[in-house]
Amino acid sequence: MNAPLVSVIVPMYKTEPFIEECAVSLTKQTLRDIEIIFVNDGSPDQSGRIAEQFAAEDTRIRVIHKENGGLSSARNAGIKAARGRYIGFADGDDYVAETMFERLYEEAEKNRLDIAGCGYYKETPSKERTYMPPSLPPGRVFTAAEMTALLTRAHEHRFIWYVWRYIYRREALQGLLFHEDIRFAEDSPFNLAAFRQASRVKVIDEGLYVYRENPQSLTETPFKPHLDDELQKQYEAKMAFYEANGLTDACRDDIDTYLCKHQIPMLIANACAAPKPSHQITAHIGRILTYDMVKTAVRSTPCRHKQLLAGERVVLGLCKMRLPLLLHAFFERKTKEKGSAEGA
Repeated sequence: MNAPLVSVIVPMYKTEPFIEECAVSLTKQTLRDIEIIFVNDGSPDQSGRIAEQFAAEDTRIRVIHKENGGLSSARNAGIKAARGRYIGFADGDDYVAETMFERLYEEAEKNRLDIAGCGYYKETPSKERTYMPPSLPPGRVFTAAEMTALLTRAHEHRFIWYVWRYIYRREALQGLLFHEDIRFAEDSPFNLAAFRQASRVKVIDEGLYVYRENPQSLTETPFKPHLDDELQKQYEAKMAFYEANGLTDACRDDIDTYLCKHQIPMLIANACAAPKPSHQITAHIGRILTYDMVKTAVRSTPCRHKQLLAGERVVLGLCKMRLPLLLHAFFERKTKEKGSAEGA
């Protein structure tokens, strides 16, 4: 049996309300010579059974059932089973345009690409869509040397986010897998390595993937008890990559600015959302300020950095002065203002 042109890997965990629409969008692909690998990551609902029903009707579909190990573990199981010339991804609660994999495959073959990518749509529960263009300039081929230069601003340009908007030539991945100990924002460490290994990359300005904003996230607690550990593990994986590739100095400003703009505020906001007494929240913020990655980023990033907005500069300034009580008050005020605006 000839290898399929593209293997599409679909992890599933609690995706029962959405997996049918995802599966239909994949079985209707205009590129017929694909394989679809559903990975049931120990989901307690009927996701696995629904995927098996599709597999019974379409020989291109395979279903892998495994114990729950997280998104990275599920994707790795799919990568190891994939036989396609290229590998793509879709999340089980999203869906894709019928032409997605034909368009990306055509671009990859025509331009001898290791990675081909596209734009995507964010879709609300009411089906309102917002187009998110590709994070790299579309329409041109980037060489390995150009990609190495771009990696020094990878967080600024955001092209390492979201593996599902790309296809990857399987041979070019050279055995690359996801970090299974990272369970938050798993895509960026994987993409750092994938883009580093790629010889030729191109993206097209077409919205071919639909990222569905999960309505359940509005009712779930905003506090993530393991976020501190997860972000530190992600940071350590990225720094290990930079060191192994001689990019530490070149990428220092990019990752420090990203921490100050996104992840440090995320950590503090998460601490403020904890169901704990106020003094314990302030103490948690104080601990955040002692993390090595936080201390390095805060020390290295000027408050007037061009990428920082006004509120982000205030947060950075309070971090520099090590004032957890004022940081707590600042984020509490922001939360109240947001609640008032939503209730207006």
